[in-house]
Amino acid sequence: MAQYGVIDKWVRSEVITEADTGTTKAVIDVPAKTLVVEVVCVVTEAFAGGTPLLDVGDGTDTDGWVDQGDITATTIGSYRGDETTTAAFSGSGKYYATADTIDVVVSASLTNGTAYVLARMIDLDGLV
Repeated sequence: MAQYGVIDKWVRSEVITEADTGTTKAVIDVPAKTLVVEVVCVVTEAFAGGTPLLDVGDGTDTDGWVDQGDITATTIGSYRGDETTTAAFSGSGKYYATADTIDVVVSASLTNGTAYVLARMIDLDGLV
C-alpha cells in the first residue's frame, strides 16, 4: 500500500482593524486542491464602536468558519467556530477544489480593534 506525505501548515491573515468597518475583507488565499481543517479568529485589541461583530467564512458561506455568535469581538482572545451556531465548516473542515479566499465580514461603525485569522491548511495538489 502506497502512502503519501502531505504539507500541513498554518497561515496567518493580514490584519483586520476598525479601518475595515462595514466591509467584507478577503484575508487568506486558499489555493485549489486544499483541505482547510481549522480556522481561528484571534482578537488582539478589543473592538469598540457600533455593535462589534465579525463573521469568518468564504465565498460560499459568509460565516461558514466562525459565526459572529462564536466571537466576543469586545474581548481579547481566540475564537473557533461551532457547528451549532451555523459555522458549518468548523466540524469537518472544507475541501476547496478551486481557489477561494477566507473572508471576514466586519460590522459597521467600529472605532477600535484588531484581529487576525489563522487557518490550518493541507495542500493536496498532486494527490487528488
